[in-house]
Amino acid sequence: MSVLEFALFRNNFLHLSETFIHDELRFHKKYRGTVFARKYLNRDVYPGHEVFSTDQNLMGSLSPASLIYGLTGLYKPFYNVFAQRDFKLIHAHFGHNTLYALPYAKKFKIPLVVSLHGRDVTILVGPDQKNPEFFYYTMRKNEIFNHATLFLAASSELKELAIEAGCPENKIKVHKLGIDISRFSPPAVSPGDNLVVMVGRFVAKKGFAFGIRAFAHAVHRGVAAKMLIIGDGPLRGELIEIAEKYGVSNLVEMPGALPHDEVMKAMKQATVVITPSLVAPNMDRESGLIVAKEAQACGVPVLAHWHGGLPDIVADGKTGFLYPERDVAGMADGLFRILSNRVLREELGKNARERMLEHYDIIKVNEKLESIYDEVISLRGT
Repeated sequence: MSVLEFALFRNNFLHLSETFIHDELRFHKKYRGTVFARKYLNRDVYPGHEVFSTDQNLMGSLSPASLIYGLTGLYKPFYNVFAQRDFKLIHAHFGHNTLYALPYAKKFKIPLVVSLHGRDVTILVGPDQKNPEFFYYTMRKNEIFNHATLFLAASSELKELAIEAGCPENKIKVHKLGIDISRFSPPAVSPGDNLVVMVGRFVAKKGFAFGIRAFAHAVHRGVAAKMLIIGDGPLRGELIEIAEKYGVSNLVEMPGALPHDEVMKAMKQATVVITPSLVAPNMDRESGLIVAKEAQACGVPVLAHWHGGLPDIVADGKTGFLYPERDVAGMADGLFRILSNRVLREELGKNARERMLEHYDIIKVNEKLESIYDEVISLRGT
């Protein structure tokens, strides 16, 4: 059977936090993706892809190619590739990246699939609608909703928000992101000392301040543990102050952002992973949080808030525990239970691994995605 080609658009290919796109491309069977990007990042981390990227100086140039791009949205080298190849569809990751894909979908009359991940939707329904930074995106949202063939929301909640933003209900379905299960496995020997891990950008929606407070309450009840917070961001100073205020600064380590392989090592050493995400003041939120999936794939229970797509990922009472946003006392109690009860955490971890194998294995998830592609392409001739 011949392989079908499609074009994938991602403005910056590829941030270290976007392993899910790398895995999605790698695990296609019927299809092969060719990437179109403005910047090609971390190529040593994500090898094996065919990537076409624009000259970084293009937008400031007065060359004919630049002028044509400004007038039509068509970058000549990309246009030439499209003219020479038989792309069956275009897949844009993140709603705002659709703006770069639209001109090619229109010019070559190719179906356009758009994956929505969170921030790209909340911009359209929250206070950031009025932010000049997002003016062009918000101004053209109706064009995006009207022209794209299908939208894939990373969670049920995100689907509803996209509909609120103006997406036609018959053009959107939930498609949960998978992970490469083969890269994650429970350690052969259970970790010794209790280690609590949080991973992500130090921004409001991650809720790390509440995770530190829950950790402090748990250890002050008498359970021995350390906390590792992997990541960095504008709230780093605030998190350090909170750890000091609650008397656990000597137990909390913040090594900064780490490569994915180092994050996986930390996951396997973890007793529990906390993902205390919440709705930020600008309505930013999580959808298909990869960290929660990767932790459970390692057989590690997860503590999380009832937030965004997390209830789809964490089975409350079976693979971890869920609490209302900002419920520090509840999360501290759950953390204390897991840290002080090996039998409980091993049972939760076993269930977590099985859940990821059943619902989030990238091989199974990509089979569903390719079925979606088949359906979209079949509509092209109707």
